Amino acid sequence: MSVQLSALTEEANLGDVDAQFQLAELYENGFGVPLDQGQAAYWYRKAADQDATKAQSRLGQMYLRGIGVPEDHNQAATWLQKSAEKGEATAQANLAWCYQHGLGVDKDFKQAFEWYLKSAESGHAGARYNLAYMYSNGVGTEQDYSEAVKWYLRAAEQGHMKAQLNVGLMFARGQGTEINEKEAAHWYQEAANQGYAKAQYNLALMYGGGLGVSQDDEAAFKWHQLAAKQGYARAQFNMGLFYVNGLGVAQDYDEAAKCFELASKQSYVKANYQLGKLHAFGLGVPVNEIEAAKYYRLAAEGGYNKAQYRLGYLYLNGQGVAKDETEACLWFERSAKQGYQKAQHMLGVRYAKGLGVEKDYKRAYAWLLLADENGDDNVNEALTRLREKLSDGQRAEAEVLASEYSQAYDRERGRNIVGSH
Repeated sequence: MSVQLSALTEEANLGDVDAQFQLAELYENGFGVPLDQGQAAYWYRKAADQDATKAQSRLGQMYLRGIGVPEDHNQAATWLQKSAEKGEATAQANLAWCYQHGLGVDKDFKQAFEWYLKSAESGHAGARYNLAYMYSNGVGTEQDYSEAVKWYLRAAEQGHMKAQLNVGLMFARGQGTEINEKEAAHWYQEAANQGYAKAQYNLALMYGGGLGVSQDDEAAFKWHQLAAKQGYARAQFNMGLFYVNGLGVAQDYDEAAKCFELASKQSYVKANYQLGKLHAFGLGVPVNEIEAAKYYRLAAEGGYNKAQYRLGYLYLNGQGVAKDETEACLWFERSAKQGYQKAQHMLGVRYAKGLGVEKDYKRAYAWLLLADENGDDNVNEALTRLREKLSDGQRAEAEVLASEYSQAYDRERGRNIVGSH
C-alpha cells in the first residue's frame, strides 16, 4: 500500500468524510488499488451515514443494481431520496427511475415525472432523455410532443445517443416540430457515429432514399453493413436486397443468401420469404422446392401476405409439398384478407369454379371486386361473366361483403402500423 493510500485510509478510519468518499471512488474504479466494489460500497456507506450527498447517491445506485452489495430496492430508494432532496441530479434521476418502475417505492408516474424534471433542469442527460420519453408518451404528464423534442434535443446535444436517435425520428415524422429531413439525418449520423445500430439503420435508409442527404447507395450499404454486424435484423435483410439488386455493391446472390439467413435466424419474416424465392429459382443456392416451401411457410405463418400467396401456389401445383387445393385456398384466403391483390384474384377464381372451396358466386364476385379495386387489370373478364350469373340483389350483397373484407384488412393494417413504432 502506498504512503498516500495509507494516509487516506487512516483519515477515513478516523471518520473524515472526504477521505471516505475519495477512498470509495478509488476502490470503485480501481485507481491505485485493486478494483473492489464491496470496499467501495463500504466506504460510501461510511460517508453516507455522515450525510454526504454524493455518497448517498452512489450508495443508492449500488443497492439499485446490486453492485458491491446485495440488490435491495428499498435501501436504494431510501438513500436516493436522501440525496435527491438535497438537489443531487444523479440521485434525482435514479429516484425517478424507481418511481417509474416501482422499485423500492410504489409505482408513481407523476412522482417519476417530477424527479426527472428536477434532474433534467440540473443538466442530467439521462433524465432529460427519460423526461422527453414521458412527454412523448403522456406518462405522468399530458402528452406534449413539442416538450419531448425540446428535452430530447437537450440530451442529444450532450451526446446521449438514444436521444439523438429519437430527436431524429421526431424531425423525420414532424412530431412537435416541422418535418426536417436534414435535421433528422444529422441526428441519426450523430448516434450512428457512436455505434448505435438503430441509428445506423435509419441513416442507411436516408442515404438510400436521398432524404436529408444526397442519395448514395454505397453510403446506404455501408451503414446497413455496420448495423447488420451488430445483429440488427432489418439491416441484415436490407443488405440482402442490396446484393440481390446490385445497389451500392456488386450483385451477388451468394452474399444475399447469407444476409437473409442471418435475418431469418432472428425470425424476420421477409427474410424467410426472400430465402424461399432464392431456393425456388436457384439464385445463390441450388434449386430446392422443399427448401423453398419451408421458408415460404415460415414467412406465411409469420403473417406475410406475399409468402401466404406463394405457399398457396405451391400447394396448388404440388411443388415442395403434397398437392392440396383445399390447403392452397386456405393460404390464398389468409393472404387475400391482408389485401394482397393476386391472392384476391386467385381466390375469386377458385370460388367461381368451386376449386378447393365450395362454389360461391357472391364470394367470388366480392374477392374479384377487391382485386380490381387494388389495381388488378386482369379481372374484368371474370367480373363480367359473374355479373351475368348474379341478380341485382346478389350483386349488392357481394358488394357489401367486399366492403366488409376491405374494412377488416384496413383495420389489421392499422394495427400493424401502430405496433411497428
